[in-house]
Formats: sequence, C-alpha cells, structure tokens
Amino acid sequence: MASLRVAVIALFFANLLALAIWKGWLGGGVPHGEPERLSNQLNPEKIRLVVDGRLPVAPPPAVAPEPVVVAAAPAADAAKPAAAPVAPVAPVAPAVAPAAETAPPACVAFGGLSAEQAAELSARIAKAGSGFRLTENRGGAPSSWWVHIPSQGSKDAAERKAAEVRRLGVDDLFVVQDAGPTQFAISLGLFKNEAAAARHLALLRDKGVRSAQVATRGSGTTRVEVRGPSDSLASLASDLSEHLRGVSRLECAP
Repeated sequence: MASLRVAVIALFFANLLALAIWKGWLGGGVPHGEPERLSNQLNPEKIRLVVDGRLPVAPPPAVAPEPVVVAAAPAADAAKPAAAPVAPVAPVAPAVAPAAETAPPACVAFGGLSAEQAAELSARIAKAGSGFRLTENRGGAPSSWWVHIPSQGSKDAAERKAAEVRRLGVDDLFVVQDAGPTQFAISLGLFKNEAAAARHLALLRDKGVRSAQVATRGSGTTRVEVRGPSDSLASLASDLSEHLRGVSRLECAP
C-alpha cells in the first residue's frame, strides 16, 4: 500500500510539472494561441491576403491635409471703402440785419431860468435817461437873492402853506399874486448877497421850514440847452414846458 501511495503522489507531481511546462510557467514552454503565433512570425508586415487568387489593391498613401491659413480680420478702417472726395463748400455769409434808423439829433433851449428852475430842469433831464446832454449858460451877476417857498399851484394851497409857516414862528412872508412861474409862491425875504440869503435860509430850517429855497433875481438867469434824438427830445421838451411855466423855449444848434 505504501508503494501505491508513493506512485500516486509521483504521478500527480509529474502531471503538475507537465502542466507548468505546457503553460510556460517555467519559461521554457512553447506559447499557444493566435497572438503568440503572430508575434513569433518572421517579417509579418510582408504577409498579403489572397482573395479569390488575387492580391488586394493597396490603399493609396495617406495625404497629409494642407494647413488651413486663417487670415487676420481686416481693420475697421481698412474694411470701409474709401470715401469719395467732397468738394469744399463756400461759407455762406450771415445775413446782416438792416441797421435801425436813428432819429436825427436835435436841440431845445430854455432861457430866463432861475437857479431853482435850472436845478429842477437838470433833475428831470437826468431822470429821463442817459440819451440827453445838458449845457448850462449863466448870465451876469444877479441883482438879488430870493428866499421863498415854490409855487403851490393855487391861491388856496398857498394860503394853507402860509398859515403852516406862521405856526412855526415865521411872520415875515407874503403870497406872490403876480402871474408867471412864481405865482402863488411864498416869499420869505429878498437879500443883496448870497451869504445873507444862505444865513436866513438856515434860520428857517432851524424853525422847521423845510421847503424854503434860494433863487437869484435880476440879470442872474440861466440858459439850459438840451440835446438828444429828435423824437425823444420833442416829448421831453413838452413835459418840461408844462412844469416850467413862463420860461421861454428856444431852438438851438444840435
């Protein structure tokens, strides 16, 4: 029995060794299978398949694709077509509005004015605007200086004003009745020189008589010439004549 057991074990190992050699586990066996046979063939690239006794036509050699050249996008200015030259346009001269017609210059003179009247006329002309030019010409030395309150416009108004002045303590006065620019004025004194008239006026102001003024009398008169546009000056002269009654209005060179 022992010898049989040894024989079986030896047979088993012999089969195992044969299997290892056949499988190539020990490196010396012949490889089996299609991949191993192909890899062991000599010059496999020369093998040609024959179909129906004819060699297949070899495919044409592959042609490398030509490189594609991508053109750069043209600049924006280059893509636009060149503009046609434009002929220069002659500048159009602006229309000139016709100049407004100006009125011709004119001159109006007022003669025989007292200092008071001349001052009033100058103030009215200055208020009328800057388009007028005024020239004053004084006569000879006055013979007297008159302290008075200007005309009140009517007898009743002059009497009321005189009563008001008397209540302030001034009794030396009278209402002028003669026709002319000084009619219904209130006379407060007549003096031979300007200094005396100025002192009396100061005394009256101290008593509260605020409307008293000094005017020259006699040859000491003033001539006032006013120059300006004829249309505006005509309207101004009419207005001045209404406020300076009794004053002569004359023409003069513009």
